[in-house]
Amino acid sequence: MSKISTIFKVVFALLFVCVLSLNLVINPAMATGKFSKTCEDIKLDGSILSASCERIDSSHQDTSINLDNFIGNLNGSLSWGDHLFSLTCKDIGLGQSLSTREYVLSAQCEKADGKTYVLTEITVDEDIANIDGLLEYEGFDFF
Repeated sequence: MSKISTIFKVVFALLFVCVLSLNLVINPAMATGKFSKTCEDIKLDGSILSASCERIDSSHQDTSINLDNFIGNLNGSLSWGDHLFSLTCKDIGLGQSLSTREYVLSAQCEKADGKTYVLTEITVDEDIANIDGLLEYEGFDFF
């Protein structure tokens, strides 16, 4: 029994060291989500999000991503995993949350009735990441 316990402790210690080592090696420019922590000059033009983002070597690179490929309008609510929100939304803008400093996309989006528009927002920092200087979608695409 003590031999199994010793083996278990050794395996656990090795796993712990591996996880700790991985956390030390990963650069913030490779993090999931939270692109705004390693990007600057963040702008939105229609559905195109652009920024200058840090690369692993600490240089910066201009990059952009079309949010229409990843965000949709579901009955007046902006939603990840859908597409083409800009076709049924107006007054599209980008701002920062006062409490979290995360970037938020806001818009007036058309409801299913085709007449009513409602103000809605979605946190862009949730699923957009800076991967070595490139803006990338890191969420799940259901379609």
